[in-house]
Amino acid sequence: MKQILLVGAFLLCLGALAQAVPTDVTYTEGDATTRYKDGTQNDTSIGDVLNTGDSVKTGADGQVEMDQKGVTIRVNHGTVFTLMEVDQGDQKSPVMSVALGSIRFRYNKLTGQEPLVRTNSAVLGVRGTEFTVFSGADGSTLIAVDQGQVNVEAEGKSVQLAAAEGVEVPLGKPPGDKFAVPKEKIDFSKWNDDKLNAMLSDPMAAMKSIEDTMATYVKNTVDYSNLYQQYMARLLVERANLAKIQKEQGDVAALKYSDSVVAPLSLQASNLGLNVRYSALAALSLRRFVAGRLYVFMKERYITNPHDVAYSAFLTEFGTFLNGFEEAIVPYLVKVDI
Repeated sequence: MKQILLVGAFLLCLGALAQAVPTDVTYTEGDATTRYKDGTQNDTSIGDVLNTGDSVKTGADGQVEMDQKGVTIRVNHGTVFTLMEVDQGDQKSPVMSVALGSIRFRYNKLTGQEPLVRTNSAVLGVRGTEFTVFSGADGSTLIAVDQGQVNVEAEGKSVQLAAAEGVEVPLGKPPGDKFAVPKEKIDFSKWNDDKLNAMLSDPMAAMKSIEDTMATYVKNTVDYSNLYQQYMARLLVERANLAKIQKEQGDVAALKYSDSVVAPLSLQASNLGLNVRYSALAALSLRRFVAGRLYVFMKERYITNPHDVAYSAFLTEFGTFLNGFEEAIVPYLVKVDI
């Protein structure tokens, strides 16, 4: 029964995606690949149109520029970027997800309904016209604002950034202290290398941060799923009532009941299904681009000494994490995700 409901949630989400704001690819260079929500992949080309569920991945020499209704998005090299959606108080909000790498955003104008920006460690409310987001190998985030304001939230705390201000958000921790953005360009490669080296110097501590963050994603996924199932159960009852009203009272009464009871329940169920998927995909991003990469780096480091005690301890911890992910999150994913 659970699997049927989860598939239903996904189908409801697909219906919601059709209304997403399209994003046009305006420039590409080097290695860049688009993965569409149906699982197909193609080289990213000028003129491509992306929608919610689609993602772009750039290689070491890749760069892509896109336009989303007046928002210029520059996807730099070594970056994974995905268009998503989330429901906030019965209102769908587009989300730009930076799983790894760096992206520069430029807003030609602000409407008050700007998309959220999320990384593995933070969510950004956009009120700025130009800013850059760096998503590191260890799950940390670095935000630098050129113009306007950006609200950065993590672990229940937030910080407001103004022009020429930045902040770093470690994985699983609240935002740090604000700092003045240097006039020279921030060296993301060096910052990312420093984060990677720190992670590899204490991989067990890194796994602890990953596990704590994953626990939050799991809780959100399960909580939204439980609510979704409750609304679906109510919806089944109300649809039966609707059929009875139509039979006994006619089409006018049925239409009134549908508009006042059935349709709102259906919308709420759809939005909850959307949030189940959003949370599950956030967990998948953490598993794939932070935990998975840590595993690869550790394997490379100990390739000539696979029986090292520290490496064995890491493998045990990683195996426990992976089993937990498979049990808690994979049931909420679909084949094209994996």
